[in-house]
Amino acid sequence: MATVARSGGKWLLSGHPIGFWFVFWAEFAERASFYGMRVLLALYLVNVFGFAEADSGSIVQLFTAACYLTPILGGFIADHFLGRYRTIVWFCIPYILGHLILGYFRTDFFLFLALALLALGSGTIKPNTSVLMGLMYERLGKGHLLDDAFAYYYAAINLGSTIASLSLPIVMIHYGYDIALLIPAVLIALSMIIFVLGRSHFPPESVRWHFEPKTPEQKRAERAVLGRLAGVLALVAVYWFIADQAASTWVFMANSHMDLELWPLGFSITADQTQGLNPLIIILFTPALALIWQKVDARTNGGLLPTDKMIIGFALTVAAMVVMTGVGWFAGEGRVSIWYLVLATFLITMGELCISVVGLQLCYVVAPTNMKSQVTGYFLMTSFFGDSFGALFDQLYGQINTGLYFGIQAVMALVCTFLMVRVGRALERTEKREMAAEHAA
Repeated sequence: MATVARSGGKWLLSGHPIGFWFVFWAEFAERASFYGMRVLLALYLVNVFGFAEADSGSIVQLFTAACYLTPILGGFIADHFLGRYRTIVWFCIPYILGHLILGYFRTDFFLFLALALLALGSGTIKPNTSVLMGLMYERLGKGHLLDDAFAYYYAAINLGSTIASLSLPIVMIHYGYDIALLIPAVLIALSMIIFVLGRSHFPPESVRWHFEPKTPEQKRAERAVLGRLAGVLALVAVYWFIADQAASTWVFMANSHMDLELWPLGFSITADQTQGLNPLIIILFTPALALIWQKVDARTNGGLLPTDKMIIGFALTVAAMVVMTGVGWFAGEGRVSIWYLVLATFLITMGELCISVVGLQLCYVVAPTNMKSQVTGYFLMTSFFGDSFGALFDQLYGQINTGLYFGIQAVMALVCTFLMVRVGRALERTEKREMAAEHAA
């Protein structure tokens, strides 16, 4: 049970600064806003704007890609001009406008303007919220609680995503897109209000207005680190290309070729709602996976390497795409059970926990202290490159047999699995050589 105490003039809940809860609920509302909009987007473009499914899928992929490019801009603005708090608050404004334009101005010009504003708002906020939280803990001498804080923080992300992804398609069915797309605008406005109310609990920020050129030694070190991680980053980009199809072509597949009744549970879901399965699975199975890793570590000498876990993640991705390939081949013009998509979503989400979470940690550990933020930014950009390629690949949807469409991705995931074995072994050898050299020195 949570306990409340007063220390240093700050009310603390279970030892955490009260400012954390402003971050928690603001992040919850922001992620619910984003995913609530995105869960409706693919079919909204088809049903309201009249786009073909392939074109709608490409737009969704490009939008997702843009959301992982703008964090670089958000970090730059926060570091050199506004600071993290002001960047978050000010960029909520284009975020709100994007939602309103998307829901109420239904021409192609306003559609792409809305998506640009949404990518700008969500992406610019993305790299600053967690950093602001970390600075708050460090300033109050609570760094030892950061592991728990980040666990709660990611719980807020997935809770917001799950609730919005499962509920807004129901709102759309009963009240139409006008109301359903207004709710995300209200949620991001609420997120901004929460941040403003929590201002006194956030640390003061000093912004540097100058740029220090890098020395030749720093540039060489950066090239060496990026060269070491290039293979990992490239393979993670391929994973995101495959996984983010769940927001486009998987939705179309469910809508056209699947019986949406969850027999024998006695109720049905919509094609949009299938996107809510990913965050729900993350919430339910992250503790179980952590327990599995602990048991494996206890029974093996040194446990699994991060690259070994990533190999398992790619193998799970192969299995997911084999399921989708089977659905594509055997559905034909008829319908198959939605349970096949549920199974594929479970497999690829477990793959995400092995690839994305572990990969981010691996890149953070391998990078030197002065490059950790930069390497984290490069890791986030893997989604940009993966989804950009996905926008091109989506054009094949409907042009070739659906089984072949997903089968190509299954083969790509299989190739990535074997490449990950080689990349992992090469990275392991490099790390051992450097550790030996440091020990000798």
